[in-house]
Amino acid sequence: MIITISRQFGSGGNRVGRLVAEQLGMPFYDKNIINHVADKLGFSPEYVKQVQEKPTGSFLFSMAMYSYGNAATDGLIPAEMRVSTAQTEFILEKAAEGNGVFVGRCSDYILRERDDVFSVFIYAEMEHRVQNIMKRYNISEKEAIKLIQQTDKRRAMFYNTNTHHRWGTKESYHLMLDCGKLGFDATVEAVEYCARLYLENKKK
Repeated sequence: MIITISRQFGSGGNRVGRLVAEQLGMPFYDKNIINHVADKLGFSPEYVKQVQEKPTGSFLFSMAMYSYGNAATDGLIPAEMRVSTAQTEFILEKAAEGNGVFVGRCSDYILRERDDVFSVFIYAEMEHRVQNIMKRYNISEKEAIKLIQQTDKRRAMFYNTNTHHRWGTKESYHLMLDCGKLGFDATVEAVEYCARLYLENKKK
């Protein structure tokens, strides 16, 4: 079973993914993807993160280049495409190893051809997210709203450009949950239950 988590900024999606992975005894992939790509290419994690946030459309290139091997380390390929290719390779390779929970990085799109993937989108009302971000970063309400809007816009542009799907729309995911209203326990339980049921029904 592979579960991918996409999320609005401040909705608690990262924590949901981590809790799901812990309860199911699965590997959890999030920022460690950035660290792997940085180590492989000899870039700093900060540079990799910066490149990953650019809506370059290079994931389509990455998917095409993956079968050729060593594309990520080919010095003739632009850095942005090498980062995208290395990330795609890492996600595909880890998924091939077995169960796992992947947060963000267009993992739902990268793994779309597999029949053991369940994709989830976590969201919450703005008021709930603002309170979370204010506490997390110790910033004002105005600053939190601005940061949320900027981050969500960047995530949407990145996802829409790189996948040609629409970020945060019901057509792009198997399940969408309001973590703000459900709370973490119910959200995690819903993800686990629905993922198992969906994948079991696919086997029938």
